[in-house]
Amino acid sequence: MFERRPTTWQWPRRVCDWLCAGREDYREFQERKASRSHRARRSLCLWIWLGAACLMLICPGGGCLIPLFLAAIFLSFAVLDEQ
Repeated sequence: MFERRPTTWQWPRRVCDWLCAGREDYREFQERKASRSHRARRSLCLWIWLGAACLMLICPGGGCLIPLFLAAIFLSFAVLDEQ
């Protein structure tokens, strides 16, 4: 009867879906993102960032922050990359 209006938080996703509609690689990305293995890797990335955040709190100096930040980024990309 009545269609619900999308919330403000849903607009970026809807715009991205609209812009990428019909693209083969975007559809494959959506299928890959919905898989159980991708969700497991994503949760592993969250644990990596949680560990890095804890280490950053222990050693808040710039000499520690930058290497920890870069290491967390590298590990996250390595975990999420399927190839």
